[in-house]
Amino acid sequence: MDQPSDNIKVLDAEPQPAPGTGSSSQGINPNVLLNNTLDGFANLSSKFNPFAQRLGKGIGQVRQYAQERLGTAEDITELPSEYKELEKKVDALRLVHVNLLKVSRTYSNPSYDYPVQLQESLAGISNSFTTQFQNLALSPAERALAEQQQVDKQHQHPKTLSHALARVSAQASQTVGLEDALGTALFKVATVSEKVGDARVNMDQTIVQKFNQPMQTTLNTAIEQAMKARRNVQSVRLSLDACKGRYRAARPDRQDAARLEVEQAEDQFVAAVEEATSLMKAALENPEPFRDLADLVAAQAAFYKEAHELLAELAPELDEIQVTQESLHRNRHE
Repeated sequence: MDQPSDNIKVLDAEPQPAPGTGSSSQGINPNVLLNNTLDGFANLSSKFNPFAQRLGKGIGQVRQYAQERLGTAEDITELPSEYKELEKKVDALRLVHVNLLKVSRTYSNPSYDYPVQLQESLAGISNSFTTQFQNLALSPAERALAEQQQVDKQHQHPKTLSHALARVSAQASQTVGLEDALGTALFKVATVSEKVGDARVNMDQTIVQKFNQPMQTTLNTAIEQAMKARRNVQSVRLSLDACKGRYRAARPDRQDAARLEVEQAEDQFVAAVEEATSLMKAALENPEPFRDLADLVAAQAAFYKEAHELLAELAPELDEIQVTQESLHRNRHE
């Protein structure tokens, strides 16, 4: 029987049942159905030049991928063992960056150690609406001044636990009075807590600038370039195996053209593997993560050192006030 002149079947396609053999009793062969469907797309694409060749190549890749997923493909081109090992290492490196950034992004949120601020923010939004409504009665100049004062007020109170402790301590010291020993102690706590909070904000900003941003940049550049090159290798490899399949199934008068197509696909495959290998090695050899980790730890160390020095200076002063008040208390009750 003569083969159709326009349709090309891959070698591993199973023969269709002969007419009248009762195909319903054997079921539908998924590989035959896949080939018929894709061949239909290929024939249709030939009517829409100059895009037919590109579309036909894409259909060949889809056909090859589907056959591999169905387990019906044969002679799948193997990737070098070194390449596979690099893939595993790059996957691990990417996962490290993603997981670290999931956690370290916390430093972008000033209130990460003070969840109560969410309720305060909601109350602040309500007060803001009230203030804006009241400002409507002001002149444009007075309204601009009031809005600027509101913005300055918000900037003066970072939403951290230390700053919250500083605010309530300062308010309490004013309520009690600085002439009272408790008021004096509260004022000292407020002053130091404010400085600790400022140091923590500085740490957060340093970590965002010297750890989060560089890590994200590495993820989006060196690692992503390697991942993109790997996807290209997969695409080129599918094209190569599709070309091999067409060569095996080619008629004698088309074997030379099919062989040339395979040789060109092999050259593209080798070039793609070399490029991806080079980019993966570059990503793995990049020293930036070591610098980023060092900056992360340095920022934390600077903060904890400053916080320790501030609190270590405050503690003896509070101890002295405590001893004095206990002594006065004993004298009053003797």
